[in-house]
Amino acid sequence: MLKCSLITPIFIGCGEEYTPLDYYIENNIAHIVDIEKALEVLGNLKSIDEISDYIVKKSIGNRVETNAKDILERVGLCAEDYVVYKIKSEIKEDSRTRVKKFIHQNNRKYIPGSSIKGAIRTAYLFNYYDGKISEIFKILDNKKIDNKGKEIERRAIGDIRDDFFKYLKISDSIKLEREEFKFILTKRWHIKKKKLTIPNYLEGMTKGEFIINLKVEEEFFKELNNRLNKNFNPKNDYEKFEIIKELCNNFSKTVVDFEIKRDLPIILKEFYEKLKKDIEKNDAIYINLGFEGGFLNKTIYPLLWKNDQNNILFHKIRQFFLDLYKPKGKINPRNPQYKLYQTWQNAKSYLDFPTTVGVYVKHNRISSPLGWIKLEKVN
Repeated sequence: MLKCSLITPIFIGCGEEYTPLDYYIENNIAHIVDIEKALEVLGNLKSIDEISDYIVKKSIGNRVETNAKDILERVGLCAEDYVVYKIKSEIKEDSRTRVKKFIHQNNRKYIPGSSIKGAIRTAYLFNYYDGKISEIFKILDNKKIDNKGKEIERRAIGDIRDDFFKYLKISDSIKLEREEFKFILTKRWHIKKKKLTIPNYLEGMTKGEFIINLKVEEEFFKELNNRLNKNFNPKNDYEKFEIIKELCNNFSKTVVDFEIKRDLPIILKEFYEKLKKDIEKNDAIYINLGFEGGFLNKTIYPLLWKNDQNNILFHKIRQFFLDLYKPKGKINPRNPQYKLYQTWQNAKSYLDFPTTVGVYVKHNRISSPLGWIKLEKVN
């Protein structure tokens, strides 16, 4: 059993959103409304048509300049009577924006075990290729391989039938009633321009703890020994935890070291300096989860930086990405792929990419990065 504590807010999405027709905000509380139920109760076609016409009138493209309370009060209904859920909000009351929903099932939010498993899997890939990035370059240089990322993973783990992560079992955490969820704002900090850009509105978990069950079968460590050239022989759950901790923290420490080297705002530098000291205590597992974990935390990019800090091989990496994102046909300056191409044209070292980082914004100021959690072994 593991106790997971939030270090920074996390968001794990489900692909759904609250639209302005689903909520209204008063006194820093978002009220989620069941507007369909209200319309059923209304049962008046004339009023329903009036609502429909009003929504169309208030719509500009994908943006709706009204909210659930305004709509219901126009036809004489009390919005409070149809509120099904309330949540603290750091979004302004006059906001008319879509808010991404936290993953849920049967109206209960939860942390998927697969998300934590994915973070451990990424840490394993990092450890597998650490010290032998020549294997990665062979894959990147092979023009016959279309999906480079998938091939990098396949060579380290094997095909689906050989995937030894099936021996690593992690439960979902479904008891999150005491944890604090809020409507929050995140933005991208542009490192070169030194300003915040691209807002995202999320239903985020901002603080709290949750419990998961971790079960690791013996076959998992046999495969680790074969693939990492190790001699792991855990005798109990504590020793199994220690091995997983070594894999994860080796990766997380490199990510943190990379961020410390970058030209980030002081508040982020201080956060990563403290996080590095916490990781070095070696008393828990530190991983990054969910939305805005970022390019670094999801790929082998920090591995390349770690093994090539003198930038001897950087030109090869740069050329690979230039070839990958090179525009075909007429250039569209707004195309995200073209923007990535321009970024790599201007990159002179690993530290120049990515050009933005996702941050949690509170009171119009950067508060922290997102997605960092701490996992501790409990009896």
